[in-house]
Amino acid sequence: MNRTHGYWVAAADPDAAYHALTGTVPLRGPGGLRRAALLTDGASCAVEQFGLFDWAGLLDLVTAEGPGALVDRVRAAERDRPDRLRRHKPTDDASAVLCEFDLA
Repeated sequence: MNRTHGYWVAAADPDAAYHALTGTVPLRGPGGLRRAALLTDGASCAVEQFGLFDWAGLLDLVTAEGPGALVDRVRAAERDRPDRLRRHKPTDDASAVLCEFDLA
């Protein structure tokens, strides 16, 4: 963790920000960004680990029912499928923020 060929965690080392993957997307036009979610790994595991949704489905859930609904689904998956946990703990942090872009 927090070294070359590892993964970076900003909470432990501010230098991790220099190793972030970044990019740009348009906000206008037919391919413009309309919404995005900021997720901890404990929330993104709904897609990446448990396969509860694809990314569009995760966004649809968070848009319709809020971030709490996503966390509830992750917690249920952690209880129902403990064999799928990556770490040796019953739950992981799970935070989600929905960003919707008003193009008016």
